[in-house]
Amino acid sequence: MKIKFCGAARNVTGSRHLLEISGIKILLDCGMFQGGDKDKARAQNENFLFDPKEVDCVLLSHAHIDHCGMLPRLVKLGFKGKIYATAATAELAEVMLLDGAHIQTQDAKFVKEELGKIITPLYTEVDVQATTKLFETFEYRQKFKLNDNVWVTFYDAGHVLGSAITVIDFKEETWRRLVFTGDLGRKYMPILNDPYQIDHADFLITESTYASHLHDPISAVREQLTKVVNEVVARRGKIIVPGFSFERTQELVYVLHELYDQGKIKKIPIFVDSPLSSEISSVFDHWRDYYDVETFRDFLDKKKSPFYFEEIKYTKSVDESKALNTFDDSCIIISASGMCETGRIKHHLKNHMSNPKNLILVVGFMAEGTRGRQIVEGAAKIRIFGEMIPLRAEVVVMNAFSAHADKMELLDYIGRIRDLKHIFCVHGEETECQVLRDNIHHILKLKCRVDVANLGEEFIL
Repeated sequence: MKIKFCGAARNVTGSRHLLEISGIKILLDCGMFQGGDKDKARAQNENFLFDPKEVDCVLLSHAHIDHCGMLPRLVKLGFKGKIYATAATAELAEVMLLDGAHIQTQDAKFVKEELGKIITPLYTEVDVQATTKLFETFEYRQKFKLNDNVWVTFYDAGHVLGSAITVIDFKEETWRRLVFTGDLGRKYMPILNDPYQIDHADFLITESTYASHLHDPISAVREQLTKVVNEVVARRGKIIVPGFSFERTQELVYVLHELYDQGKIKKIPIFVDSPLSSEISSVFDHWRDYYDVETFRDFLDKKKSPFYFEEIKYTKSVDESKALNTFDDSCIIISASGMCETGRIKHHLKNHMSNPKNLILVVGFMAEGTRGRQIVEGAAKIRIFGEMIPLRAEVVVMNAFSAHADKMELLDYIGRIRDLKHIFCVHGEETECQVLRDNIHHILKLKCRVDVANLGEEFIL
């Protein structure tokens, strides 16, 4: 078996790992590079470190853009194989990719009209439609074969709706097992089941996003959120949330709904100002079989939806979005994109971040080089639409909402996998990957080989 790391190597975006096993080429994820140097990211998204025509199939862990975002580009450049995923991931990926194609088309139009430059979208809606025809879906624990010597099983990763840990059992002289965590979730999170524990593997490709961090327990988030909302309401401010449209927005709405029902916070309006978030919330409502037992107990068994209630409004039109800037009373505005690089959140930040009565609530990871990272790090001014805007609003980070396993959760998960011979640390900034490598040796005391993969690096196992 040969592995080539073609993305998410010493960074957290562009997940792409090429396997050659028993005569076939398998691509684990095909994600978009995001953040950082835009010209560099553009080049990495335009071109792959392999020939798309030679790839036999894709195993897709989940529908976040940094994992699925370049599938249409792969197809556009000649890939004709199957894309295997869970049913929920397939539906969500179509929504995410159509949104990505729309954004790229609009950006190209803006650049041409305003700057007189020609840029070509990486892919269009036509490419997305061609891509969705290649999906073939399997549910958790449903084993399927790629050939007589390669079998695949998806298990619940507990990261986002439909997310999967990919287990590949393959025969090269003898039967062996490779496990790819994708993005590994956490226990006790709203909506989702806990990550399924894989009990044995020879080889492991693991994410490292928060390898040196400890998250607050999700059990504490309700108290934190109650305090934050009540303080902002008392000073007649607004809460602006850079919303990750897929999963984080739904989790935040879920908890706010709980707190409203329990009478712990004043029922101020909640505006989800993102057409993509609205569409994804409807997909969530469709795939209720993926929910955990707590969601059934607290909502579905009471004939309620976690995502639709009196105080929430999902805005769609541009006019509805603009009207929020002149809304007089306290409210919560959840708007995409999560890292504040694109979308309506930029307008809300420009209009609200200079008022000290307001609060910016960060509920997700902000990659290096993004506008969101600047906000988290307390920059005095943030550039938005070419203008330097003072940051005077309060900033609160709630890492308990993170959908990624933290330091101890990663170690606990890895430590329960028997027979490991080789581990690869990916999908983390360089220091995080190195911390996980060192912790596997020094805390877990595992004797297996552990590598921090470089972009383009190949290993023969």
